[in-house]
Amino acid sequence: MKKHLYTLTLTSALLLGAADKAQAAGNFGVGLGLFNGSTEYKDIDTEVYVLPVLMYEGENFSISPTRAEYHVQFNSNMWASAIGALRLQGYQAEDNTTFKGMDDRDIGVDLGASVNYYSQEIGFVSVEWLTDISDQSEGNEFSAIWAFPIEGQALTITPSVFWRWQSEDLITYYYGVKQKEATATRAAYTAESASTFGGALSFDYKLTDSVILFSEISAYSLDDEVKNSPLVDNDKDFGYGASVGFIYRF
Repeated sequence: MKKHLYTLTLTSALLLGAADKAQAAGNFGVGLGLFNGSTEYKDIDTEVYVLPVLMYEGENFSISPTRAEYHVQFNSNMWASAIGALRLQGYQAEDNTTFKGMDDRDIGVDLGASVNYYSQEIGFVSVEWLTDISDQSEGNEFSAIWAFPIEGQALTITPSVFWRWQSEDLITYYYGVKQKEATATRAAYTAESASTFGGALSFDYKLTDSVILFSEISAYSLDDEVKNSPLVDNDKDFGYGASVGFIYRF
């Protein structure tokens, strides 16, 4: 199974897992989505994936497709969250000739925490820290996001922007080349830490009291520490993601 950047964007993950926290409704939802996203790695074709969507939002606990969170409320607008998340990055050596002779880079499991704020005037603001606990990258990630839901009677439009910093260990694990993996056409490479800026625009339409249609488009920058990797198409400056689907809430 190929495991490139088949993740929801940071915006999707945070909004599904936390943006409704201000309402704390407590509900369970299942659905289906089409997901598409670019990959930085060489010679990997972009594909569309049909994936199930599972989510739960309770007073103190939430689950979204790639993460689970436990919330501690400070007041009506502010809360902290303990986070467990999957990092769906990586590749297998057999994926294509770019990775021939490389060790596999596997899915990671992160633990972390966030501090979150939501108000109708300011929108949603979150700062987050994650660290790998699966003995894969052993790296860290810090991120910040601002999102502003614009709510209509049935349609909610949410523009957002985010910044993400990833440590040297994390970037080197997924984009580095070990000395033993180096060849005449693939030099050894050790990366430094990297930063990413991006934005997204999501749409949620309440078709019925139970059925929600969702879609999102996003774009993000690529740091030179990623682009300089011999595994990466260095003529790419940006990546993108897109999704569309539905959720049935019980």
